[in-house]
Amino acid sequence: MNTPRAMVSFAFAWALIPTSIAHAQSSLPDTLFYDLVAPPSAFEYGCFGPCACPILVRAPLTGSFALRRSRVDPLYTYYDVLDVRWRVPDSTKPVTITGSGTYRRGGEAALMEQLALDLSFDGGPAQHFDSGLRNPGAPFPEISTRISLHSQFCFDSALVVDAKPITATGVDGGPLTPTLVATPNPFGSSTEIAFAFAREAVVSLGVFDLSGRRVRALVSRERMVGGPYKRVWDGRRENGATAPAGLYFVRLDIDGARTSRTIAKLR
Repeated sequence: MNTPRAMVSFAFAWALIPTSIAHAQSSLPDTLFYDLVAPPSAFEYGCFGPCACPILVRAPLTGSFALRRSRVDPLYTYYDVLDVRWRVPDSTKPVTITGSGTYRRGGEAALMEQLALDLSFDGGPAQHFDSGLRNPGAPFPEISTRISLHSQFCFDSALVVDAKPITATGVDGGPLTPTLVATPNPFGSSTEIAFAFAREAVVSLGVFDLSGRRVRALVSRERMVGGPYKRVWDGRRENGATAPAGLYFVRLDIDGARTSRTIAKLR
């Protein structure tokens, strides 16, 4: 499949709305974890209006990402979109999409949203996808929108994003889908590790060096109900000594499902 190398940035806008709705959003956790629902989430590549040719490729889009609230002003609530890890099937092997971006929701006269991400396809150069400022496709915290490189004008690439937060009962009864984010990364003295999964499970979370030796256990075979969690690694080993600067990876094991992320310690 002739896949573009893409960088997408998320922005969502939020208009003047009743106080009860604003309070409901502000009471949500600072970090939410999402799964894409496929269908309708999809990757589209080919011809769009006003050109008179059909879409050449349309394939299911699956994966996850994290949304972290960053700031609020009188009109908008802003979020960082982190750890985008999506997949598109291909005839030989899946195409991997990674990246990050921003999200804002709000507005002045009407409720609006805008999504913008910087994405890389199979490790290629990043390109910018944007939804433009538009009416929300779903009530927050659900996200339903479409982002593209060139506003879907003639030959273009677009992503249909339909995402729901991971909860204790999962997304539409779906499978266990662990999500893992470390911020800041790179970091100096400490980093916060946020993780989420869909249902009750036995959980282990640890920091390892590049040879695979455990540096620090943060959760050790603990039975936990599904939902979002946070742990902080203070940059120290099990014995309290400061770990040297360098690359490490955080590993999350949940009932046989394993997820890992590389982190960089600067000092």
